[in-house]
Amino acid sequence: MALPQAGDAPATERGPTGEAELFREQVHLLYASLPPGLLVTLVNAGLLVVMEWQAVSAPRLAAWLLAVVIVALARYRLIAYYRAAPQAHGTPVWARYYTIATLAAGSVWGASALWLFPRALLPQVFLFFLLTAMTAAAVVSFAAIFAVALAFVIPVLAPLALRLSLADGRWHHAMGLVAVLFMAVMLLTARRIERTIATSLRLRFENRTLVARLQDEKTAIQGLNEELRREIAARSRAAEELQERETYIRAVLEHVEEGIVTVDHEGCLRSLNREALRIFGYEQDELLGSHFSQLVPPAERSEYARFLESRLEQGGERLTGYGLEVNGLRRDGTVFPMELGLSVMNVGARRGFVAVTRDVSARKRTERFKSDLVATLGHEIKTPLTSALGSLGLLTETGAATLSGDDARLLRIARSNMERLARTVAALLDADHPSLALTMGAPAPLALLGLTEDAVMAETEYARVRDVRLALDPCSSAMVVYGDRALLLRALSHLIVHAIHLAPAHTTVEVAVTSEMGFGVVSIRDCGTALSKEARAHLFDVRADGVADVAAASHGLGAARTIAESHQGTVGYEAREAGGSLFFLRLPARTPRAGDRA
Repeated sequence: MALPQAGDAPATERGPTGEAELFREQVHLLYASLPPGLLVTLVNAGLLVVMEWQAVSAPRLAAWLLAVVIVALARYRLIAYYRAAPQAHGTPVWARYYTIATLAAGSVWGASALWLFPRALLPQVFLFFLLTAMTAAAVVSFAAIFAVALAFVIPVLAPLALRLSLADGRWHHAMGLVAVLFMAVMLLTARRIERTIATSLRLRFENRTLVARLQDEKTAIQGLNEELRREIAARSRAAEELQERETYIRAVLEHVEEGIVTVDHEGCLRSLNREALRIFGYEQDELLGSHFSQLVPPAERSEYARFLESRLEQGGERLTGYGLEVNGLRRDGTVFPMELGLSVMNVGARRGFVAVTRDVSARKRTERFKSDLVATLGHEIKTPLTSALGSLGLLTETGAATLSGDDARLLRIARSNMERLARTVAALLDADHPSLALTMGAPAPLALLGLTEDAVMAETEYARVRDVRLALDPCSSAMVVYGDRALLLRALSHLIVHAIHLAPAHTTVEVAVTSEMGFGVVSIRDCGTALSKEARAHLFDVRADGVADVAAASHGLGAARTIAESHQGTVGYEAREAGGSLFFLRLPARTPRAGDRA
């Protein structure tokens, strides 16, 4: 086997991975077997010196022995370097170092055949057998790589064969020939041992690869088994979850307050929940498989069929929204009103329908009772309230000249509060029709300052109860706006009441009327704590009337916003830098003209 040169690429790059690994193992065997050989070398060197002490001069023996010791120490040092850091060099470099050290050892022992060759025949025979024995032993240690064995065998035996051939006598020539033949046999043996080692290493590698492959297969099979167990567990959990979900859905359907009926594409009933059975008065077995028309009054069945056909032609999943009022037929023949919602349901390739029903018979009775009650209350409350309001109006107009200032002011306050009460009662009676509660009449010119004075006057008594002073800025501007007096008074009252709620006791809520770029602005300021950002975000929402973080807050800011917007105006809130809150109502203004009155 030829050794790589110093500039060769690493073994992993010069050939297949198997050959590189084989070469690395061969080098490792060389280094592993070297320490015992060093010990044998030193022992044999000592024995040779002892046996030839009388036949060879002492200086020669000492010089040769020193050379043997130096080479042995160098080879031991090489072993130490290899064991400490085998990755410091590539495998070819370590092989090269080993070969050089072996060549040096062989050269030293070969020099003994020339440098220490004795005169007497008996020491010559001992030297012959010692060198051949060392060669035979070295072949076993160095045969892992043939080139290394070659580097030892030839330097040891070639000088011996040459020296014996040059000597006189048949015995010397015979021994020289034997040395040559022995060298050839040792080289052939080394080559055979190298092949045997290489074959053993390859078998070991193949076995290791096979074992690794079997281990990988075993790991893969274990992984597949584990994955299969996880899949089985997952499917089991999915089945349990599906069963639980079906049980849950069935429980929901059975306990929902609406009746739920499923119908196939032919109109046959497929399922009814408990509420649906209760509504229609049937048992489950009596209806399953029958046509849905059994639940519809006979006179309306054709109308139902036309309705479904028209909705199906329109397409879409929802045929009709929930809340459609139709008639249903109970088992005992009773016709009753119900709300119906109908949707298309696709189950695979099959098409069906889901009907959601609710019996509204009780609600209809309640609505009739409520309507009758409202009509009665409207008559019983509005009649005396209208009479009282008319009397106060008559007193205000006829007694203004005869009553003192305080009496006249109290009379005006009573009339204003009575008007407010009348508006509140009207709004309550129209609660079933929210759109009527804020219906604005024909807009009329209104003096905004006078309107504000009336609102302040109406809430003065409420402010006194809250221990708050309500004051109108005397420097307020006079301007005219268009609108409904009752609605605008209502909006101003809501704003003022909220400001009173936010104001601490013994403080003043200031109301002012100003003009800003063609708008009349009514500002209500208090000295309380400003509202939080969360409260401001929904302060004027119609569905969230009231002040969220004020315990005694009243309702109406949502209505104030609606009223302002119906007059092309706005309402708003600002936190004052000096502390407190600022509510405002902004309305389009026009220049006052003669005859304009509040």
